[in-house]
Amino acid sequence: MSIDREIIRLTDEFILANNLNNESVQIDLHILAKKAGATVIEHAFDDNISGVLAINGLSKTIGINKADGPQRKRFTIAHELGHLILHQDKGNLFMDSILFRKTGEGYTKREEKIEREANYFAANILMPEKRVKAKLKNFVSDFFDDSIIDDLAKDFGVSVSAMNYRLINLGIIKGY
Repeated sequence: MSIDREIIRLTDEFILANNLNNESVQIDLHILAKKAGATVIEHAFDDNISGVLAINGLSKTIGINKADGPQRKRFTIAHELGHLILHQDKGNLFMDSILFRKTGEGYTKREEKIEREANYFAANILMPEKRVKAKLKNFVSDFFDDSIIDDLAKDFGVSVSAMNYRLINLGIIKGY
């Protein structure tokens, strides 16, 4: 399923407006959320809930599962920020289940599309294409060396699997 041009445009505009291609360190998602008018809180959600975006008038809250690891929390904040930037005209409550990451069960086609768009947004702001490619220039080895992908994941504050997907989606490595 491809991403709509409007989603790509909005994501690119957000990256440019927040100067994310030029950051040399991990992006502070709490600052980005605050700039977008949202507060990030940790909550003891059930194990199957990774994050929530609740919009109530001018109040916008991103809730993340306090039991998740740091990389998961970063991706969840970026994902919920994606809903805020891309989808606030489609609803005022977005609850993201871990089941979606595994199978997509329990989601309608429309919800699956919205979730994929939020994932696209999250991957692009956490691992902007220009920054990923700039980092890759520092490596001489090939990508069959897992330590390179590990190092990239650490640099960007994401999981190894998120970095793998990003490199595949950028056409830098081939999927299996």
